[in-house]
Amino acid sequence: MYIKLKNKLNSRIGRNSIFSIFDQLLGIGMNFLLSILFARYLGAEALGQYSLGLAIVGILAIFSNFGISTIMSREIAKSAKKTNLYLGNALGIKLFISFPLLIIFTLFTVYIFKYSYDTAYIIVLIAIYNTFISSITYIGTALISLHRNDILLKINIINKFISLVGAFILLSYGYKLTELLYFFIFISFISFVFAISQLKIIVPNFKIIFNKKFNKTYILLSFPLVMASAAEFMNLKIDTVFIGSMMDEISVGYYSASYNLLMGATLVPLALTKVYFPNFIDYYKNNKTKAFNLFDKYNFYFIIYSIVIGIIFYFLSSYIILFIYGEKFSSSIEVLKYLSFALIVLVLNRLYNYTLLAMKQNSYYFKITLIGMCINLILNYILILKYGILGAVFATIFTEMVVMVLGVYKIKGLRNAS
Repeated sequence: MYIKLKNKLNSRIGRNSIFSIFDQLLGIGMNFLLSILFARYLGAEALGQYSLGLAIVGILAIFSNFGISTIMSREIAKSAKKTNLYLGNALGIKLFISFPLLIIFTLFTVYIFKYSYDTAYIIVLIAIYNTFISSITYIGTALISLHRNDILLKINIINKFISLVGAFILLSYGYKLTELLYFFIFISFISFVFAISQLKIIVPNFKIIFNKKFNKTYILLSFPLVMASAAEFMNLKIDTVFIGSMMDEISVGYYSASYNLLMGATLVPLALTKVYFPNFIDYYKNNKTKAFNLFDKYNFYFIIYSIVIGIIFYFLSSYIILFIYGEKFSSSIEVLKYLSFALIVLVLNRLYNYTLLAMKQNSYYFKITLIGMCINLILNYILILKYGILGAVFATIFTEMVVMVLGVYKIKGLRNAS
């Protein structure tokens, strides 16, 4: 038994899974500790402004990024020789097209929604910060496809450790959210440069390029994934935008305190799913039975994990919230309690969506996420008016359940046909 476990851990999937879990734990730790620091030092309103900015910029960034990261990941997983072509042009698109578009979209959005000057300024700073962070993510996605999760882990350890320590020091000395974002932008830029230097270790000829002819095809090929990615992200973040628009930033803060814990719980399965994606592609090309056996294993362990963590959240929600955020966030207790029911569908949907993309079911993925987005938009508007921030929770659970059922149906059909 010990030898069998040791062999699994020493395999490529085993090693990369460990590296990916550690990487996602860093993300959990940073987001988790940042939410605590914001709550303790700046209060619910600042946490709400930050969460609202991340949600708005995240949605806008999908449209300006053209959905190219999934195509890039798939093509590099097929052939490492395509790294320079796909990643180099992806970063070229990001810096020369996506970034200007994101700033324009962001300015237009804050004007339309008539946010206060402070909130609007914070959202614009987050848009700049997002550009460097998402560029690092592009490099990380390529490294995962190249099965070099160890390099990605090193990049993120340095970036997140410096960011978190810096945030603690700045907040301890009384600096506000805007000053903190200046610091994050600077550190993310330095980390981006460092990430490129690390990539060059395994791809010596790598450089950022911008091939107009290739990029036109690249963007058109990725277009269905733009809408699908937007729909999927909106399913996760539109509730924050609705609460911010229909209620206020303080309510967003209360909601985000619980929601951050939920998303933190999904990051471990997501880390494993990112390792699963390129390996499922490899298996699916040569041995579909082996590919679906891998799918079954992930599906089983994710269900067990979700049930256990969901039970902990449900029964210990008051202890968790009060211990982490304090008495001022008691309004978040009931939110976390109900969000515990959303964990299993969120976790499984990430696995099913990655599986559909690995099998090149881009159009179907787009359809089911679009259906989910439409349902989510309608339910958020109706239920938030009636139930406040709990309405957003109910909308999330129902929407993710619909998308999950549609995903399971398609995967089962493809499996039976293979």
